[in-house]
Amino acid sequence: MNAVAEHSRTPPGLVMLALGALVFLGCGAARLSGYGAPPAPAPVVAQVALHFNDMPNGTVDVVDVATGRVINVIAAGKGGFLRSTMRVMATEREVRHLGPAKPFTLLATEDNRLQLIDTATGQVLELEAFGPSNEAVFEKILYAAGDEK
Repeated sequence: MNAVAEHSRTPPGLVMLALGALVFLGCGAARLSGYGAPPAPAPVVAQVALHFNDMPNGTVDVVDVATGRVINVIAAGKGGFLRSTMRVMATEREVRHLGPAKPFTLLATEDNRLQLIDTATGQVLELEAFGPSNEAVFEKILYAAGDEK
């Protein structure tokens, strides 16, 4: 190598510093512009706090916490999606040593999303992810609670 070629090389530390500055500035610009930020949640149009009680006869009573009324009864051997959903959420509570005292919140938003929230664990299920027929099971419960108030 000749002496001119060696003097024209950029020191590796300077290259790394320039790359680091470029990444830092790019991330800062993205953050300030709101790029990648989650959208603001849509307003809630309906919600109800619920308890799901397994009964000795095999039914599941869906209880509106605010009124204490049973707003739906899932017959023994029926309601597979609801039963499996609630079983998974109850298991999560058991793993964390949380009892059944805190209710679940079922809510609908202005953008037609339906969510089931476990107020004990903070777990949120986006019910539309399970398809329209499964989402309809919970939608029926939400609006049954609204009809009785």
